[in-house]
Amino acid sequence: MNSILYFIVWAALLQGLFLALIYIFSKKHGSFANTLLGLFLIAIVIEAITAIHPFRTIGTYTLAEYFALPDVILFIPILFLHFVLEKLGSSHKYRLFLKVNYFVALCISLITLLNLYLFFFESSSISSTFDFSVVYWFHFGVKSYAFLITVYAFFIAWQETRRYKILVQNEFSDYNLLQINWLQYLIYLLLPVVVLWGVALLRVVIVTDFSDDFDIPIFGLIALFLYYLSYRAYLHPNLFERLPESILEKESAKPNISEDRGTKENSGRIEKLMTENEYYLDHDLTIGTFAREVNISPRKISTCINQDLGKNFNEWVNDFRVKKAKELLEQDTDYRLSIEGIGLESGFKSRSALYAAFKNKLGCSPGEYRKSNFPVH
Repeated sequence: MNSILYFIVWAALLQGLFLALIYIFSKKHGSFANTLLGLFLIAIVIEAITAIHPFRTIGTYTLAEYFALPDVILFIPILFLHFVLEKLGSSHKYRLFLKVNYFVALCISLITLLNLYLFFFESSSISSTFDFSVVYWFHFGVKSYAFLITVYAFFIAWQETRRYKILVQNEFSDYNLLQINWLQYLIYLLLPVVVLWGVALLRVVIVTDFSDDFDIPIFGLIALFLYYLSYRAYLHPNLFERLPESILEKESAKPNISEDRGTKENSGRIEKLMTENEYYLDHDLTIGTFAREVNISPRKISTCINQDLGKNFNEWVNDFRVKKAKELLEQDTDYRLSIEGIGLESGFKSRSALYAAFKNKLGCSPGEYRKSNFPVH
């Protein structure tokens, strides 16, 4: 059983390495976020070689000793967190934290150079040159620090993803921007790894001995993560494009006497202006651009939509778009317009955005709605 799991793990790691090279060197998918993702996957592969390497020595150089191979475990949570933050446009908020931990991770990984120096010039190693207990507990300290950073990175990644989704709901009308569940799933898939890792470290504290009993199960879970990542990349090649930042923070709302009106009155006015002027047909409509058009502050618009209409900005705008798409489908009984064309004329930025919003609102796709109500004769 272990040999089968071992094979599955290494197959996933090689697949992860292949995916890493694509996202680092591919011109088509090139971006800073994808480079971070590629480096994260490479760090996992290196850590796997360190933890579950298939051979024990290279010549007379012993691989089983502490720091005989580069210890990149600190890079793993930092690179993943940086990738998530870069995708969400919020890495600037954690710039100092990332820089400090990149530096610490680099210093730890370079300890292997000292081990190589001792091997080639002193016929020794770190484990035999220094007191074993010092090396042992230093190694444990590195693993423990990496675990704490991983827990923190997991929390920040979850918090920022959640914050971004709320931000999009309240400020943007592009339905595609809400489709970031894949990013949340990546974070959740790492949770069992973190838990099992914590159990392994607790065992070291209790038993005072490092054991490889948890290595294969941990990397088995990582294999599932890598398979899911590869599946998502195959399913949506453009999935890892950088998500746009909010532009609301860069806009300053002008004070306006319209704000003195009651919330109900403003809500009615906002609804009427959207219906009459069809601002929702703008594919890139945001709450900021809409606020300038109707001369009401973004905060007031958000309050009116949330409190009086029981919706967020994204949902509210896309309801108008779905209604418009329905009208076009009902008018186009001879199927002259394509579904994609109807979506663009309704304000949707892409075919996928139309399908997602239509399905969410009516429980069926535009094509299904068209066929069920207006079958071809």
